[in-house]
Amino acid sequence: MQRSIKFLLRGDYFMRVQSRSGLILAAMVMAVVLTPRISSATVQNCPQEPTSTTIVSGEDYAGSDCVLYTPGDVDAFVFSANSGDTWQIILAYQGGYPGTCLDLYDPNGKLIFPSGNSNNCTGNGDLVVPQTLSVTGKYTINLSMQGDSTDGEYALSLERINPFPADAQQLTLANVVNGTLAPANQQTPYTFYGYTTGTYLVSVSYTGGYNGTCAYLYYPGSSTAQPPPDQGCTGNGVFQFTFQPPSNGYYMVLLTGENDGSGGDYSIEVSCYLGTCKQPPPTCTLKDALTYSSSTDTLTMSFTVENSYAVTWNAWLTYQKTLISIPGFPISQPITNQPVTIPKTYTGLPAEGIVGVLSTFTTSTGGITCSSWQQVNTGRP
Repeated sequence: MQRSIKFLLRGDYFMRVQSRSGLILAAMVMAVVLTPRISSATVQNCPQEPTSTTIVSGEDYAGSDCVLYTPGDVDAFVFSANSGDTWQIILAYQGGYPGTCLDLYDPNGKLIFPSGNSNNCTGNGDLVVPQTLSVTGKYTINLSMQGDSTDGEYALSLERINPFPADAQQLTLANVVNGTLAPANQQTPYTFYGYTTGTYLVSVSYTGGYNGTCAYLYYPGSSTAQPPPDQGCTGNGVFQFTFQPPSNGYYMVLLTGENDGSGGDYSIEVSCYLGTCKQPPPTCTLKDALTYSSSTDTLTMSFTVENSYAVTWNAWLTYQKTLISIPGFPISQPITNQPVTIPKTYTGLPAEGIVGVLSTFTTSTGGITCSSWQQVNTGRP
């Protein structure tokens, strides 16, 4: 059974400078020593009566306050997404009677799930909802009680599937990584670089707990998991498969629990099985496009970023021989295996003539690994 169909109910079966001033500024930040960070999925309790809770990729809500108390009780969660992105929601039954139902609305208030004859309630299992979105903006997940009952406990997990999520942890070959899924509907993504010259062995093992672990392989740019044998579950043992990448690039293995329950422990490892499996080439892209609005005194920076290792991202504004740290920086930028556009703004900048923006990626061992220096003419009053 694959997750590439519209939805699945899962109960009893299995289911990541050219100017002198720019050079001087670059030299000034060369000595910055910062620690890279790798993001991982987080589980947190719901706020009491969550009328509109923000949820992002890699977050899971489960706990004593993730409860629907009456048939009219609605818990709402909101996430931001871009047109063309594919996201996956897993809603799980955690206790009470009976289950929880899910409605998904786009930024225009249009109901996009369920559609047709789709079942949108958990019963006493899981509801798995992958969706490719067509509108950029904020989406709303409304959770309500399935039927007329007393209390209904739930767990909610959200993950971006395509492009691969920023919270994905990068695997290195022949390096075992241990983890825990708690609750079982938690989604944990791992990425690794694959070459067409090699055949790779993916191994996921059960190491304890109530649930086994299921693994799903995603190709670059794909919104659906590969079919069996490139997906499956451990039970209380091990699940393995081999594959030869059709193209050079990053691949993702998404892990989630087998069946519904409190979760379980696992280990994951990717090894070179046959042929030549090289180390991935380091990736570092940092580009910037500047525009200025004199009517609002606003400088807009449209950054394009890509990095195959965790970095610290910083940015400074320069004008009239002044160096200013841009609010919101520095940022711990996780691994971003595909180029993404990230807009930033600086407000309250009057017309000052030529204005420059210096931006850098740094690591604790390599110093500045990537930089961008761009200028824009803001005009004169």
